[in-house]
Amino acid sequence: MKDNDRSYTIGDIAKELGVSKTTVSRAISGKGRISHQTRERVKRFIEAHDYRPNGLARGLAQNKTFNIGLAMPEVFGLGDLPFFQKCINGICQTAAQNDYDVILFHIGGDLSQMRRILHNHKADGVILTRTMVNDRAVRLLKEDGLPFVVIGSSEDTDVIHVDNDHVGACRMLMNLLLSRGLRHFALIGGDLDYYVNTSRLRGFESALGAYRDDASSRVFLNMTKEPQIVGAVDGALEGNTDCIVCMDDYICSRVIARLTDLSVRVPEDVSVATFYSSILLDHNNPLITGLEFDAAKLGGIACQLLIDVLAGNAVDDYMSSDYRLLIGDSIRTDS
Repeated sequence: MKDNDRSYTIGDIAKELGVSKTTVSRAISGKGRISHQTRERVKRFIEAHDYRPNGLARGLAQNKTFNIGLAMPEVFGLGDLPFFQKCINGICQTAAQNDYDVILFHIGGDLSQMRRILHNHKADGVILTRTMVNDRAVRLLKEDGLPFVVIGSSEDTDVIHVDNDHVGACRMLMNLLLSRGLRHFALIGGDLDYYVNTSRLRGFESALGAYRDDASSRVFLNMTKEPQIVGAVDGALEGNTDCIVCMDDYICSRVIARLTDLSVRVPEDVSVATFYSSILLDHNNPLITGLEFDAAKLGGIACQLLIDVLAGNAVDDYMSSDYRLLIGDSIRTDS
């Protein structure tokens, strides 16, 4: 019968069985040299008294913290918030299911918080929620040797990454636009230091490659501030643009706002589509045609891969094709 009225410590168990605390710890962790008979005695006592080692004791016994470090960019735009919220939810749920806790920290210009996490051994592994070209955080983690997984792509083939197939998704959206007879595009995109934007650009260019002779494009990149986006919209409208394609939801929201200010009708005067749709665009009228990704699933997969790595299991990169094309009223229906 289990004794539910008393909470046992390792010291209590050692005293009851007449052994040392080290012996009990070795029996619990499965490490160290003790006899089979002693290990079984400890095991039977634990089962009889429903003993569960607390997280700290368990971590000390297994030389683990049972913490996962979650690295967030110190600075991000309003448009990034819906993705990060869902991604964090997926990570936290998967971590909890595996008895891990999540430590959130920022990646700033000097990587000081990450350096402190590594120096103080606060986490068993790290998840990076954004990847950049020539990523300094990736280099630091590789130098330290701490296991990590990135959400996004990387030019480093040694880095375990989890990402959406942005190239394929953006190509699919562009093929829809081309099938509607749209031929003259303006692409308004964000910072190309972020891998996700370079992937979306490749998808855009790949789709247009098949229409090289009768399709045209004007490309406005590194548009990170509202005045830049406003200028890009004005520049697009000066030509024969029949469709403005936005790299993300924030850019799209600013594009729609500028077109409204100019009394430009969507889609009668110009069509609009986005390579990333979120709640920022849910209440737009007309409904914007775009791509929807499952950020929570992506975060959960990244967390599970990291936990598998920590358990010593071999893992592969994961490229998700789990995206949806949302067809709204923002693109014309005739040619």
